[in-house]
This record gives sequence, structure tokens and C-alpha cells, in this order.
Amino acid sequence: MFEERKERALARLRAEEGKKGRVDEEVVEIIGRLNSLKDFFTTSSCSGRIVLLRVPEVGAKREAVFLGKWHRAVTKEEVLAVLKRSAVGTAEKGEVWLLSQSPILHVACRTLGKAKALLAVANESGFKYSGIKTISNSNDNGKVVVEIVSTERINVPLAEGGVLFCSDPHLDFIVSKANFTLARGKAKLKRFYSGLKMLE
Repeated sequence: MFEERKERALARLRAEEGKKGRVDEEVVEIIGRLNSLKDFFTTSSCSGRIVLLRVPEVGAKREAVFLGKWHRAVTKEEVLAVLKRSAVGTAEKGEVWLLSQSPILHVACRTLGKAKALLAVANESGFKYSGIKTISNSNDNGKVVVEIVSTERINVPLAEGGVLFCSDPHLDFIVSKANFTLARGKAKLKRFYSGLKMLE
């Protein structure tokens, strides 16, 4: 039943909150508000992040290695420090990409109607890529999961085989655009939080 799954999910969340650094502080109020509503509960969340990732090749997600991860704006110097420590100037194989990713939340909904109501709030707040991620064919309610995500995203290759192939001014530009993209996504979280009152 929906209530049982919600209680298990909230128990996992409480356990995560007890581990330092495991909960993304910028979405705490949002997940708290969603979880206080009887027809919804969150299953995962992220307020948006900038990532440095090493992969053998594009699409090899399972073999990806996180070199750096920030839920805030970064400096070019921070990016270069991680690159120098982890990839550039070594014989390490693979491609290094910088990713700027929008906020993302997965929310279980009691019914399809409740999922549609949540999607309306998400879309109105600017999360235009949101949609229904999972829907069950069974009669058991609560099998509808909504993915709330926005259009802000940057994926840029920075290095391969230990060789950085962007100039200093180009890296300045990439980092500034990554920070700008991250900030745009995070601004939508505030609108989404305010819009949740429509579901109360």
C-alpha cells in the first residue's frame, strides 16, 4: 500500500539525514514539504550540480568515475586542480567531461490524478522536461513516479588520455556557463516550493 511504501521511504531519508554530507541541503525544505503531503513522497533528489566525470567513452555510464562534484558554483581553479590531480598530465585513459545538471526530484504519487497535479506545478515553475517516469499496470495505488527536471544542462568534453584540449580563456567561458546554468535551475526550485501550496 502507498502508506507502507511512504513510511519505508521516509525511514531511509531519516537514515540518510543522519549521515554528514549525504543530504543536499538546498532541497531539504522541498522534500520536507512534499513528504508532509499525504498523497506524495520523494524517492530521490538533487538541487543541481556541476560534475567532472571520467568515462572510457561516451555512453559508458557504468564505468564512469566521479572526479569532482559540487552542488554550488565552482571556480576555474577548482576545476583545474581536480583535473591535474585526477587526469590531466597522466597516462590515465578515457575522456573527462564537465557536466552542469539541473535539479531533479523523483516523487511517488498516490494516483495518476495526483501525478498530473504535481506535473502542473512543476511545469508552471519552469521544470519543462518533467514527466511520468513510472506507472504501474496493477491496481495497487501509489505506483506512479514523477520525474521533475528542467532543461538546463551542459555536457562538455575537457580532456582525453590525460591531455587538456581547451585553452585557458575557453575554460573560463565553460565554467562561467556551467555556473550560470546551475544558478538558473536552482532559481526554479524556489518557484516550485511556492507552487506546492496548490497541492495542500
